[in-house]
Amino acid sequence: MKKLMITVNGKRYEVDVEVVQDDEAIEVQPPFKPPVRTMNSYVTPVTTPLPTKSKPSSADKKSLTSPINGVVLEIPVKEGQAVKENDILFVMEAMKMKTNISSPQTGKIKAVKVKVGDTIEAGKVLLTFE
Repeated sequence: MKKLMITVNGKRYEVDVEVVQDDEAIEVQPPFKPPVRTMNSYVTPVTTPLPTKSKPSSADKKSLTSPINGVVLEIPVKEGQAVKENDILFVMEAMKMKTNISSPQTGKIKAVKVKVGDTIEAGKVLLTFE
């Protein structure tokens, strides 16, 4: 028999528990006692270089790709329309949150490649610039 203290809805109960079968032996260490380390327990840190921001190529400047997966809710621009850098081109929903996709440059829209209601994956071309 084991004697345990259980709290239910703020009320404490002392109970006796009979252990019929114990599959696992659990070793409890107090929080102030440091764990024993062996040679195999050390982990070698892996460093990953941070991504570097590269200049977009001329092909990158001609198209805008989706940075996220989501559903197109609004397209407040039309083909042939002139836009400025940071103008909102698309409103997308991802995980119940609306996200504005802004223009990375000043230019004129050549073609809109998606429509409202489309489900988009990250990396898909949304529109092209002239």
